[in-house]
Amino acid sequence: MMFFLLSGAHLNLTIFAGDNGLVVITVAALYLFFRFAGKWSGAFLGAKITGAEPTVKKFLGFCLVPQAGVAIGLATTAGNILAASKPELGSMIVAVILSSTLVYELFGPIITKTALQKAGEIAPRA
Repeated sequence: MMFFLLSGAHLNLTIFAGDNGLVVITVAALYLFFRFAGKWSGAFLGAKITGAEPTVKKFLGFCLVPQAGVAIGLATTAGNILAASKPELGSMIVAVILSSTLVYELFGPIITKTALQKAGEIAPRA
């Protein structure tokens, strides 16, 4: 919990409103989209190649949406490395990853639960 708290403290929200705000927002949106698309298509293709059941092919990618620790750790490391030479780029990387992690962690569990219910792996709550 302390790891996430300290990582979140590095999120500089002013980067979204600064001179390059639109660029940062665009990069974050593209990252969100392509990360999800890559997870879903990779899971679908992997399930198809291995002959998995249709429900696995259809819903496994949705169950891979949540992210956290490794991405935050790598973003923080990249931000620290770039702090001396290109601080704006380092801040942008940290902002994109931390803000997308926030989105994934807020909506990921809901998406995962819905996918598991539709796949018939868990029963819907009565």
